[in-house]
Amino acid sequence: MVSFADRFKPSEEGFTGTVAVARDHTSVEEVLGALADLRLAPSAFLTVCTEDEFAIVTAAVLAELGCAQGFLTPAVALALRDKGLQKQRVRDAGLPVADSARFCGLDALAGAVETGSVALPVVVKPPAGAGSVHTRVVRDAAELDAFARDVGNAPGPWLIESFVPGEELHVDGAVRDGRIVVVSVSRYLHNVVEVHRGRLVASATLDAGSGKALPDALAALTERALCAIGHTDGVFHLEAFHHEGALVFGECAGRIGGGMILEAVRGKYGVDLYREWAAAALGLPSPAADGGGTPGAGPQKDSFGWVNLAAPPGRIRVLPSQTSIENRPGVVQAQLWAKEGDRIGDMREGSHLLVAKALVRAPAEAEVRERLAEVGQWFSAALDMEPAPVADAEGGGSDV
Repeated sequence: MVSFADRFKPSEEGFTGTVAVARDHTSVEEVLGALADLRLAPSAFLTVCTEDEFAIVTAAVLAELGCAQGFLTPAVALALRDKGLQKQRVRDAGLPVADSARFCGLDALAGAVETGSVALPVVVKPPAGAGSVHTRVVRDAAELDAFARDVGNAPGPWLIESFVPGEELHVDGAVRDGRIVVVSVSRYLHNVVEVHRGRLVASATLDAGSGKALPDALAALTERALCAIGHTDGVFHLEAFHHEGALVFGECAGRIGGGMILEAVRGKYGVDLYREWAAAALGLPSPAADGGGTPGAGPQKDSFGWVNLAAPPGRIRVLPSQTSIENRPGVVQAQLWAKEGDRIGDMREGSHLLVAKALVRAPAEAEVRERLAEVGQWFSAALDMEPAPVADAEGGGSDV
């Protein structure tokens, strides 16, 4: 099942089976209609699942309509998407998490700020968004007004959360029967929301120099949070804040993290998170727990990091090649997600927007972080862009 926009991708990637095309692959109605056109129904399948964050609730509902084997239930899928519900479950489990509330519109939020019933600073976001799109830290009424202008006619409701200080970390891995079987802990170069200020979206895995206390505490928080959400089988990408020795739950998705988290985990631990996801979806044993990791590939003492390389709005005249990126110090792999001649919008709008990626390896996290910053600075200098008129910023590469 693919959306209309992705209808050619399966054949381009070598898939030769039957493809159902829905106008909107996140709509139960559209998906059922596309299946019916092929004389199929959910009951014809062993299970229905997806690694697409925006469609996991759809897949869970379809699986309930007669599949022989379920994966995520609709209730768990919803908790993995709706950040307000997710935080409620985590809070009810006694874990530290930001206070949150839902507002139908930004005008209602502005009124609550004016009357003092909402204290600033807060983080404002869509309840079921991704990639930091339409997510901002609001510190005063002027910033709330600016945010309202930026999002324009974007529909509500909006989730607000009390602002949590500290550095942002992410935990990635696999969980089976409620127990974590694969865990990788990384620290962002900058908190992700800083992408709206033009900061790099990047992270590095913690190394032995970080000690075991922080990774162990994050793993324990993650396992308890996953249990509270009800996500006991599958893969996960969880974010948390660390400030003055304390951890606070941020949010969690039931998917593999973006950027080059897949490649960083594979390099550091020799584990393929897609194999873990597929095994969980099919009810098979975890490859990592069953000794099915890449022989001799991990865990490595080195730290691995990745960076999403963005471009300013305009048309790309000169884009560094994959080889030139891989020739930078510490870079072990690069990917291009755009080509010369492409028109690029404002990539500060979301953490998933990019034109290239790089994976870095070094003996310690501190060195990886230096290399990530260096490749980001070099890439910006090596780009040659034809500036776009202010009204011409209309999108760019995307890594969802």
